[in-house]
Amino acid sequence: MTVVTSYTRRRAIGTFAALPFFACGAGRRRCAYCGMPLDSQSPWNAELVSADGRKVEFDSPRCALLAWRTGRIEAEDVLVQDYYDRMWRSGRDVLFVASSDVVGPMGADLVPIDRARSSQFAHEHSGTRPLSLSQITIELLRELR
Repeated sequence: MTVVTSYTRRRAIGTFAALPFFACGAGRRRCAYCGMPLDSQSPWNAELVSADGRKVEFDSPRCALLAWRTGRIEAEDVLVQDYYDRMWRSGRDVLFVASSDVVGPMGADLVPIDRARSSQFAHEHSGTRPLSLSQITIELLRELR
């Protein structure tokens, strides 16, 4: 005769109740900086590209640039999606708008804008400050939090 104690019963129930939570995150891609699950349809996704062509994924331009600027990940370039047409572009080919009313998945972020459309964005959104990739510093990125 097997005696099932209340401890054994609670432990078994707890184990089975936790299974869906573990299964939900299994195999999901995550931001390489903050760990947030990546949404493949998000227009905020960004990538760092290494010298050998490997790509590391991030949930936002801010996370990608923080990883790069702090030296956590070495890269040759950052790839971002343009705010208007969602086309992937090199960070060197866009302007990053700070302090706008457009908010990323984790709050304030840098909005990648094709240089030709920067005046359109400034007209449509308040408080814009367009910056080139070389103007983005660690201090600026930390201010965005």
